[in-house]
Amino acid sequence: MSKGLNQVRSNKSAALRKIATVAVIAASYCTPWSAQALSVETNNSKIEAKYLAVPKQVAVNEGVLSLSSGAGLYYWDTGGEGPVVILLHPGRGSALTWPYQQPAFAKAGYRTIAYSRRGYFGSPAGSESDTGNYADDLNALVEHLNVDKFHILGLAAGGFAVSDYVVSYPEKLLSMTIVCSLFGLWDNNIDQRLDFILPESFNDLPPEFKELGPSYRWAHPEGVKQWIAMEKKSRGDGVRHGQPAKSTITWEKIRAANIPSLFIAGGADLYQPPSMMRAAARELPHSETLLVPEAGHAVQWEQPELFNRVVIEFLNKNN
Repeated sequence: MSKGLNQVRSNKSAALRKIATVAVIAASYCTPWSAQALSVETNNSKIEAKYLAVPKQVAVNEGVLSLSSGAGLYYWDTGGEGPVVILLHPGRGSALTWPYQQPAFAKAGYRTIAYSRRGYFGSPAGSESDTGNYADDLNALVEHLNVDKFHILGLAAGGFAVSDYVVSYPEKLLSMTIVCSLFGLWDNNIDQRLDFILPESFNDLPPEFKELGPSYRWAHPEGVKQWIAMEKKSRGDGVRHGQPAKSTITWEKIRAANIPSLFIAGGADLYQPPSMMRAAARELPHSETLLVPEAGHAVQWEQPELFNRVVIEFLNKNN
């Protein structure tokens, strides 16, 4: 009898484990930091994801918006009548950062726009005495392109411009997506710990080492070469003066904007590891979150299929 009872308990435990596994995988598509569940599947697989070559780009309208003192903003715009999403590039990028997103977002029905901040590819830096600011530059572009309301997505340093726009012009935004970035505010509880994870010699390391995850660099050297070429081209002529925010940015102001928010982190990001991104996401209790396993600081380049699918689903919910 005891042996039979033990067998029943064993069978029941096995069944509960199976149910729990199914529940975790199902929840991975709707709960915060859902891709942690996906990471289990990825780590258990012995099959490396195939390299995705840069897809054919859709036709775009290009231009350079002239600003004061000789500055300008290069942009491209897929056009169309659909909702607008504007992409803000990292410090190691430009309007060229998004070749995997441009055709995917356009196919999903979005008028997709990207631009280079002053001093990056195609955008004249202008005068050092007249740098403008993140929010007003973007707003000038928005008005130039006759955009009413839009979704905003910023990667790494692009997140600084996102937060500045959020607190300066919240009425114009449908949603915001922050990728591998902690906005443009200084949070003593978060940023001061950077000294512990980034040594002084970090800045001297090659850009591809700092930006791309080790799994991607090992598995897809051809993709690394393309990323390096994009990064070098994005530097423009090398003249850059830096730029301030228009507004003082605080968590209170961001929360007050009450804009649907999505945080995306790379599991192998050296700049903003998942623990830092989780700390930021906790400041916006109703935000959605995604952790992309194995990806570094360039999530959109390393794992574009997952990135595009999750972002498009988020945008669709908030049109």
